[in-house]
Amino acid sequence: MQELNLRVGRFVMLFKTIYPEINSALEEEEVEVNEWAVSWLQFLLCRELPVENCLRLWDSYFAADAAEDGLLLHSYVCLAILEHLQGTIIELSERSEMLATLHHLPVMDMDQIITQAQSIRDEVYSRNLL
Repeated sequence: MQELNLRVGRFVMLFKTIYPEINSALEEEEVEVNEWAVSWLQFLLCRELPVENCLRLWDSYFAADAAEDGLLLHSYVCLAILEHLQGTIIELSERSEMLATLHHLPVMDMDQIITQAQSIRDEVYSRNLL
């Protein structure tokens, strides 16, 4: 549990730093990050993503040189998904719509999401955000 709390804490810090507009939109509708991020991080998006997207994502995790490398990318995949959904989330005007979007993610191009996640990871390291 302590490991999960640490991962969630790091994710929340990165999310609020990199995507303040999304965070503001969620806060405006009183959507707490813990209402969706814990599940995203704990269950590796298997509850939120369509099956075909989840399988593609997990394939990339298992294909990494080291299992830890694949799983370390997961937080950045979550950030890339938020970037992909940014316009949608900001346009939503109700708490329930925001939570529904975050709990039932649409079909996405996971290759594009994974590539974006790698770019976000590289940016985080270059800016010494962690």
